[in-house]
Amino acid sequence: MAVTPNQGSAQLSDYATLLRRQWWIVLLLIALGVGLAVAYTSTAPREYTSKTSVLVTATGVDEQSASGVRTTNNDINLDTEAQLVTSTEIVAAAAEGIGYTGDTATLADRVSITVPPNTEILEIGYTGATAAEARDGAEAFATAYLDNRRAAAEDTLQATRDSLQSRIDDLTEQLETVSAAIAGLPPGSAERAFNEAQATSLNSQIGSLGTQLNQVGATIVSPGRVITNASLPRAPSSPDLLIDIAAGALIGLLAGVGLAVLRQRSDRVLRRATDVERRAGLPVLVELAGGSTHPVELAAPNTEEGRSYARLRNVVTSSLADTDRVVLVAGVSGPAGPVAANLAASLARSGEEVVLVCGDVHARTASDLLGGRTGTGLAEVLAGRAKLSGARRRVVDPASLRVLGPGRNPEQAAALLQTGSPRQVVEELLTTARWVVVEAPTTTSGADAQTLAALADLAILVIATDQTGAADVADARAQFDSVHTTLLGAVVVRGDRRGGRRPEAVTTPAGATVEAEPAGSTKRPARQRPTPAGTATIEVPTATEAPDAAEDQPDTRPATVPGAGG
Repeated sequence: MAVTPNQGSAQLSDYATLLRRQWWIVLLLIALGVGLAVAYTSTAPREYTSKTSVLVTATGVDEQSASGVRTTNNDINLDTEAQLVTSTEIVAAAAEGIGYTGDTATLADRVSITVPPNTEILEIGYTGATAAEARDGAEAFATAYLDNRRAAAEDTLQATRDSLQSRIDDLTEQLETVSAAIAGLPPGSAERAFNEAQATSLNSQIGSLGTQLNQVGATIVSPGRVITNASLPRAPSSPDLLIDIAAGALIGLLAGVGLAVLRQRSDRVLRRATDVERRAGLPVLVELAGGSTHPVELAAPNTEEGRSYARLRNVVTSSLADTDRVVLVAGVSGPAGPVAANLAASLARSGEEVVLVCGDVHARTASDLLGGRTGTGLAEVLAGRAKLSGARRRVVDPASLRVLGPGRNPEQAAALLQTGSPRQVVEELLTTARWVVVEAPTTTSGADAQTLAALADLAILVIATDQTGAADVADARAQFDSVHTTLLGAVVVRGDRRGGRRPEAVTTPAGATVEAEPAGSTKRPARQRPTPAGTATIEVPTATEAPDAAEDQPDTRPATVPGAGG
């Protein structure tokens, strides 16, 4: 059937088709990735991870503002605390706790810190070569962190105590100076009253600072506590077989798809009808199921294949002007006989005379259509030894279809097709026939197809998927363009076998087997005739050996069918 280009859907379907066609590459690389993952898991050194949970609390240390007002900050930034766990001081302390003598930078790499959401908890994990090393490392870092936090708080308290004591000492010294001055002044004097007021203020400040000093001295530092002790891990944390297999499979899948895409891009063979449109730039007129090309058979009109050829006929007739009546059908890398014969038959079913010229002289198209009896043909007509009216053969169904075969000497016919005589033959055929369909050799086999294209008004390429390259199609287009023949499009024959099976054999009462006709076939039933040898002979209608004037009564000939109706 005709295909409407749809770039979006074609692009999406490309990947599904790509995986369907090259699934073995993807599967192979997935298996390779899984195998490498299993091998890595088996040989990689074991690592164990142990975790401990630390509740971080406010230390209880009061801070003093610049104005001397004490403030307490109970907000804890756990992101900052998590960074402090791997600080130089804590790592060094943890290394001393576990007796680690290596580079402390590598020790910090073994630590992992996580903060559960909406909590004030640090989960400190440590990875070691053994379960005991992992447990001891986690405990050492938790202890070093809490000790460092305690020491920092105590240092802050000591600094506060020292500051308060220093101020008390200064005020006490001032008080002693004022008190000495008061003793030397007369009672009731203004200067004495001033010094006494100063002494009172100093005493008040000294008392306040003393109270603060007592509070600082009574402060209890609480850096936090371990709420979950580190335990011995029961199994190694790395390598993890399931994770490694999943990672290997994913990497294999990506590599497989990438390799498949690379193979697809480097593939020069046309695999689908959409490839013909996108890569070869040809419209697809009809897409047919693949199958055996021998013998060439005419599809019944009411079958799926027959309806496809009817659509092809409609496209051809609507594309030709009234004066254009010669259609060339050429294969690119495979024979065009089945398509040419069925197109001619479909045109002939309209009741107008159609002549199929078998220009592919080495093909079996004429022989298959005429039951093996070709007789006089192109070789004799082109050589002047026979008249055209005596070389055409009539096919029983459709009755208006004539076949002009290659003749008895195909080599001579091939040589004479390169002369000017074929044009005269086509012109003479057009005096009685409404359409002339020319079967041409493959465009990759030589220049015969190009020569015959010069006689045609319209050309159709037959492209077999999985066999034809885009470059070969481009070459065929160039051949037809050079002789100014319009290329209508392509008939795509799928390279698969869907729909291309031969009809099943059925057993006759006499013990012979003949091919079952498709549903709705218009062929006349075979007439069975028993033979002494135990086989059955059927009479098959064929073309006549007489010229057109005597074609009203087609001959029949007996054909022995030993098996599946050949």
